[in-house]
Amino acid sequence: MFPGGTAGGRVALGAAALLLLLHGLNALFVGSTPVATALFWALGAGVVAMIVARAARVKNEREIWIPASIAFVAWFAGSAYYAGSNRNVQSLSDFLVGDLVLLCCGAAAAVAAERLVRTRVETFTPTILLDAVVIAIATSALGAALMAEALSRLTVEANPGVLKLAYPIGALLFLSLATWIVVLADWRPNRFWALATAGLGFLTLASTAFVLAAGRGTYTAGGPLDTLWLAGAVTLVVAAWQTDRDKLQVKVGPLKRIGVTSLAAFTALALLVLAHFASVTLLAICFAAAAVAGVIARAAVSFYENAQLFADARVQAMTDSLTGLGNRRKLLGDLRREIRLASVESPRVLVIFDLDGFKRYNDTYGHPAGDALLMRLGANLERAIHPYGNAYRLGGDEFCVLVVTGASGAKTIITLAAAALSEKGEGFAVRSSHGSVILPHEARDATLALRIADQRMYAQKDDRRSSATRQARDLLLQILHEREPELGAHLKGVAKLVMGVATRLELDGEELDEVVRAAELHDVGKMAIPDEVLRKPGPLTEEEWAFVRQHTIIGERILSAAPALLPVAKLVRASHERFDGSGYPDGLAADAIPLGSRIVAVCDAFQAMTSPRPYRPAIPVEDALAELRACAGTQFDPEVVKAFCEEVVTLGPRFGAQLRNAAA
Repeated sequence: MFPGGTAGGRVALGAAALLLLLHGLNALFVGSTPVATALFWALGAGVVAMIVARAARVKNEREIWIPASIAFVAWFAGSAYYAGSNRNVQSLSDFLVGDLVLLCCGAAAAVAAERLVRTRVETFTPTILLDAVVIAIATSALGAALMAEALSRLTVEANPGVLKLAYPIGALLFLSLATWIVVLADWRPNRFWALATAGLGFLTLASTAFVLAAGRGTYTAGGPLDTLWLAGAVTLVVAAWQTDRDKLQVKVGPLKRIGVTSLAAFTALALLVLAHFASVTLLAICFAAAAVAGVIARAAVSFYENAQLFADARVQAMTDSLTGLGNRRKLLGDLRREIRLASVESPRVLVIFDLDGFKRYNDTYGHPAGDALLMRLGANLERAIHPYGNAYRLGGDEFCVLVVTGASGAKTIITLAAAALSEKGEGFAVRSSHGSVILPHEARDATLALRIADQRMYAQKDDRRSSATRQARDLLLQILHEREPELGAHLKGVAKLVMGVATRLELDGEELDEVVRAAELHDVGKMAIPDEVLRKPGPLTEEEWAFVRQHTIIGERILSAAPALLPVAKLVRASHERFDGSGYPDGLAADAIPLGSRIVAVCDAFQAMTSPRPYRPAIPVEDALAELRACAGTQFDPEVVKAFCEEVVTLGPRFGAQLRNAAA
């Protein structure tokens, strides 16, 4: 808490407190004596040493405590000059060299105060500092006017003059600034600001009383006023050595801040108006004018801050937060503008890209790695397209470019963009499908242009998807049909159900395609199960069940041989997991089971119940639905069961016959 938390620091603090107590007792009961003088200079020198040590020992805050040290040294030197010059303090109207030294104290203290507000107030903004300055200067202007009025009503032996009034008014200025910071904390300051405010309060009282006493000719050195000065200095040093580094939290709202600042500005303006009709000291007029200037500066800074905030908000509203590219809103604005500028001689080309293989990459390596990949691809795209136009991220794994070029040049740009949106590594390959539209040849409306490009992009994606997966899928389905015609029909029925349920659960794009493929191929592993087990008319033994439970793992191995079917293989492996964790082969539960696998499980069970088996007849649709609802939360995902029942209702009362004849 105190100097470094060391024994030496506690000794120094104890010695300062003891000297301060002795000086106070001497001032009250003895008066001005050589002992009082010695105590004053000893304690003053100790205070200076402690503040200099603060600047020397704590390196990360030297920008604060070096100016503060200069202020204390200047105070000590100015006081020593007055003491050594043997000047009578009643000659306060004279300008002395010590005044220059003491004014340096105020300048250095102002620098330290500015650094303190910047570093010790949370969420600092320039307007917080300007509010404090305006309030402090306006308060000082009022204090100067009242001080001069008070002196004019007294029997004054020596007129202090403006320079000498600067000391109490300067102390009041710093006290007002510290008090305003405490007000910002809703009168709940930390130890540093509480002690600093108290110390400045002591100095303000001492300086004010000194000028009044000196003006009357009643001031004597070594009295209680000197003790009050020393108490203020010691309190400030104790505040400086606080180890509480928590920044002061601003709890006062902007309306209250503006209200108090406006009141201070009105006070300063009233003093300037009053100066035309009554005698107001020059110091008060200077402070009042400075306060009005501070209000003008505050208004200018506020305008700049608001303009900057508006500009930042506008940029953020038009920028994708992950990649830094323009977002969909910016694209729409740019697209409308470019459509107006486009012509037959100077066409624009809009191209939408969708990443192929990104979902698999994201599922395999995790979302942080997926975000990092999007950031790299976005940066690559921006560099590649920069000479020709602008790049955008529309959301998810969709990117877009808008360039000024003809149809022939568009091919080069699309090639560059496609290369930028591609990345390969061990176990993964990400590339893109695209769709383009030439403006204004093919569209003169932004919405229509986006729809055409989107349709062409998905058409290309479907073509690629079919070329990679359809051949493998058709081959496996044909093998299943040749070996077990009824199993092939069952799989087609499940796939039809899965399509409807997955659509209700808002799966689309690659996810929808993968879950439908998984439904068609979820029993592909049964090709490795002997016919006598598959066609057994009675219940299976435990050994036979153990053999059957391997079919999902076998199915995963078969599908994994085709890289395009890797995502489908993962869904197939988990297609017989149970929502409560009692399924096979991995004992997954709840959301740990892929959603596609949970959908396949419900549809497969329903199709199995409503189709005849060698060991039992088919059951009615109503009974099958009741069984699914009864098992929701244990065997099946309740949300999937709910969506499935809604899907069955839309198919009408003849659903059972329709489903059984779906493969015919």
